[in-house]
Amino acid sequence: MPGMSVGLIIAMTLRQWGHIDACLDDDANVETVDGDPRRAELARDIRGAGADQLTRETPGVPGARSWPPPDTIVRPKLTIAQWLLTIDVLESWAATCDRMGHHDTAARRREVRELILARLRAHGVRPPGDGANQ
Repeated sequence: MPGMSVGLIIAMTLRQWGHIDACLDDDANVETVDGDPRRAELARDIRGAGADQLTRETPGVPGARSWPPPDTIVRPKLTIAQWLLTIDVLESWAATCDRMGHHDTAARRREVRELILARLRAHGVRPPGDGANQ
C-alpha cells in the first residue's frame, strides 16, 4: 500500500468536488466546536488544497477569485490520509442528508465517495472497513 503522505490525483468534475468541499466545510465547523480540532484542521487543509488548485483570479480585480464552470474536470492532489478522511466525511454527511430527507444529495455524495474509493483501490489502498478487502 502506498504511504499515507503520497500525493494522489483523482480526476472529477467540479460539481463532484463541490460535494466534497461542502461536506468538509460542515465537518470542520462541527469538529471545531465540539470535536477533534486536528480533524477540523485536516478538513480545512483539504478544502484549501482544492481551492488553491481550482479557483482562479478574476482579471483586473485584485484578490477576486471564482470557481470554473461545474462540468470542468478538476484534478485535486491530496495525500492518501486526506482522501481517507474525505471518504469518511462524505459518508457521514450523506447519512445526515438521508436523516433529513435529502436523499438525492445523499446519493450524489455516496457516488463521489465510490469514485474516490475505486481510485484508491486501483492504487492499492484498502481503506479500513472497506468491503473490497474481503
